[in-house]
Amino acid sequence: MRLSHDAPFFLLWFGAAVSLAEMLAGTLLAPMGLVRGLAAIVFGHLIGTTLLVLAGLIGSREGQSAMGTAGAAFGSAGRRLFAALNVVQLVGWTAIMLATGARQFAGLAAQLGAAGPVWPWIAVFGLLIAAWAVFARAGIGRLNTVAVALLIALLLMVFVRLFFVAGDSPAPAPATMGFGAALELVVVMPLSWLPLVADYNRHARSGGAAAVFTWLGYGIGSAWMYAIGLLMALRFGGLDIGALVGGAPAVVAALAVILLSTVTTTFMDTYSAGVSARHIAPIGSPRILALAMTAIGTAVALAVPIAAYESFLYTIGALFSPLYAVVLARYFGLGERADAPGVFNWPAIGVWALGVASYYAFLVLDAPIGATLPAFAFTALLYVLTRRIRAIAHAA
Repeated sequence: MRLSHDAPFFLLWFGAAVSLAEMLAGTLLAPMGLVRGLAAIVFGHLIGTTLLVLAGLIGSREGQSAMGTAGAAFGSAGRRLFAALNVVQLVGWTAIMLATGARQFAGLAAQLGAAGPVWPWIAVFGLLIAAWAVFARAGIGRLNTVAVALLIALLLMVFVRLFFVAGDSPAPAPATMGFGAALELVVVMPLSWLPLVADYNRHARSGGAAAVFTWLGYGIGSAWMYAIGLLMALRFGGLDIGALVGGAPAVVAALAVILLSTVTTTFMDTYSAGVSARHIAPIGSPRILALAMTAIGTAVALAVPIAAYESFLYTIGALFSPLYAVVLARYFGLGERADAPGVFNWPAIGVWALGVASYYAFLVLDAPIGATLPAFAFTALLYVLTRRIRAIAHAA
């Protein structure tokens, strides 16, 4: 493996994982308590990050974008359908990232005497992400390397303060969440990157090396963010970076964390939204389309209150876990490489729809292993059986 050439994928995916959205998701685990919450974080990332790197490995081997790999399984119109769903979820992520980052940034800026409403910061963050789209090279470049290195140093400062400077913890919330539901809230975060990972990992020189660096970068970074969110919720009752800092230097460092993490992560959402949009209508370059998606996401963040975050995460799991169960079963299980014939591969679409239904069914059951694993296994097995039965029917 050419480790030196593909090492930037560690920084790319670590930077993607370092976000307030991941910290916010970690706060949702507070009813589990510290020990069980951390257990859900570890096991959830083992499951979700492994699925993530497998999807990226297909892109590396075949040189295809994420929606290109989906189109190979579901047909040309199926590719456009899932590309449209991906654009919608990525615009949603862009709005969530901008609103969350701006809210935290405005709260901290008030400590420096820059009190004011949140909406101007949403606009500023949107402009910074647009600038990143112009100057960054698909998130894999010297600019991203410097930003992530700075993020690591700043986050270490925040983490130390969380452990040794923060005050007394509030009374723990009642344990109203089962372990399966908590596990699912962790797994769905790497799942949200499934429709993006091949957009970046297709540029790898060695698929195996990129897979290793992707796993380490995203797995470590995301688990760290979840842990910070969990600890913050247990100590302060929610996501509140302002509670960690005191004095101008610490406030400035925290502002830098919010700014850099929001820009580096949200850029990846907008860039991949542009790549997916080209599968719907091949007009414009991904970079130009990324600027358009940034503008749309900024407008949504300004106009629509961001709520129901937990439901949004579950919806992502329901739509994209069965989708990639089909893609991975087809590629790794059956060894199929050629594109599916026809406009719609209806058997694959039908299996995906049943997989979505099974995800919600398993979610209601609240099994200790969550909903992703059983729904993924059910969908993959159903797809393989469907292909085998069709092969036998054609042979007869």
